Amino acid sequence: MLPDVSRLPADPSLITLIYHHEHPAVPYDFEETREVWTVHARIDADALAAQAEAWADVNDDAPQEFEDVPVGRMSFVRVRMFGPGHPWHAMDDYTGDLAHIGLAVLDRDSGEWAPDFEEVLAHPVGDLLVMDRVVLEPAWRGFGLGPALAGAAIRRLSEGCVAVVCQPAPADGRKLSKTERCEAELKLAQTWSRIGFTPFRDDTHFLDCHLKRPQDLLAERQSDLEALSRAWRSHPQP
Repeated sequence: MLPDVSRLPADPSLITLIYHHEHPAVPYDFEETREVWTVHARIDADALAAQAEAWADVNDDAPQEFEDVPVGRMSFVRVRMFGPGHPWHAMDDYTGDLAHIGLAVLDRDSGEWAPDFEEVLAHPVGDLLVMDRVVLEPAWRGFGLGPALAGAAIRRLSEGCVAVVCQPAPADGRKLSKTERCEAELKLAQTWSRIGFTPFRDDTHFLDCHLKRPQDLLAERQSDLEALSRAWRSHPQP
């Protein structure tokens, strides 16, 4: 069943993902090994205006002002496994969360795949992509958009990667009790399983980029997003 679309701030089919990555021309530290991407999800004011005009909601006698609508933000870190820097050191130099994930999937000394992680990979040759943060604005939560948007970003950022890894945990800064945090982590693990993430160890989950199943799941989440948009469009608008 679809959630209550009357709570949606706007048509979700208008959401655009904007990718941002910057690096110095002369690399230093781990800039050649660690590649950080920020992805913003938003609806542009022009898209809202165009849709309203198509629906005859605006005219010359009653102009309306439209503003960009923020939907959420995501961050990804690509770790290059073939140098020039040490992959785990590059992760440890970034954040404690990345260092924790790195200890689960990499050999800390050699910087190569941990033997038990390599065993579960279909083709262990390539880079590692870390899904570091996915945070939706409160008004957009509860509609299943997280997997659809994260999956779309992963499709664009994971070329040449062996796997995508994450640590399902709340990332919006809320203060939670131990019980609430455990419940949130379990719910997030279930959420990310909808695009192919499976548990590995030490709270780390992974998506194998060389399997067909994640691609099929992403197609399903895209269909969910399209169905949500159709439901929103058919719902009486205020």
